[in-house]
Amino acid sequence: MKNSSNLNDYYILDKTDINKFWVNGFIHLKNVLSKNEINFYRKEISKTAKRRFKNQEKEFGGAFYQALNIRFDSKEVENFCLSKRLGKIAADLMKVNVVRIFHEQAIFKHPGDTKSYWHQDQFFWPLDTNLHIGMWMPLIDCTKDMGIMRFVKNSHTMGDLMGISINEKSENHYDKIIDEKQLEVVELESINAGDCTFHFGWTIHGAGLNKSDKIREAMVVTYYADGSRVGKLETKDRKGDAELFLGGKKAGEIADHPMNTIVYKS
Repeated sequence: MKNSSNLNDYYILDKTDINKFWVNGFIHLKNVLSKNEINFYRKEISKTAKRRFKNQEKEFGGAFYQALNIRFDSKEVENFCLSKRLGKIAADLMKVNVVRIFHEQAIFKHPGDTKSYWHQDQFFWPLDTNLHIGMWMPLIDCTKDMGIMRFVKNSHTMGDLMGISINEKSENHYDKIIDEKQLEVVELESINAGDCTFHFGWTIHGAGLNKSDKIREAMVVTYYADGSRVGKLETKDRKGDAELFLGGKKAGEIADHPMNTIVYKS
């Protein structure tokens, strides 16, 4: 049987996939991990994340539990996050030759947890580049009632829309923009374990509340183009993220700290 822990073979994208990603600002990719592979990694991610959850409260108004940088707690989680398969997808989507990891997090939305409000990741991310993308992968099969990803098509082309954190105010802020500009919202109806979505840092996105009786388990890994510099650290969020995810690199410096491993190089 194929080694379930080896994710160094490649998932092949075609030009249509890449073009769709650049036009829409997001993409849903199917069967990126096989059932055996996602079952293998789910066990280790879930076990590692739950150890962290014991000492935490839910984030963003009760939207979910999250555990950051858990790749440093588990070799198998590290193998998942630094895998060449995921790294090459990120490189292909960004149209670059070398990709580094920014951060990763396990996000578990429990039954009754509120929606994940509209936001733009780049509001938090302290890198001076638009070549910065996020992957979201469910660890179990998910249906719409569990609170899965929703995106605003083409919103990444509008840059910083000045949203505020991830809360009801940000939801109302982006809802007004969506209405005024008549933007299209795409909410996934279902997504299977081992599928994933990728989106640009400026893509408006969120997730519905969990109306089901299951925990929506998901893993997030974010990537950026090698050679990117740290941007202005004018907010508390960006200062904190630069410290936590970029090894304390300062504004203007190349983001090449050893913790930001190169995950793919062509």
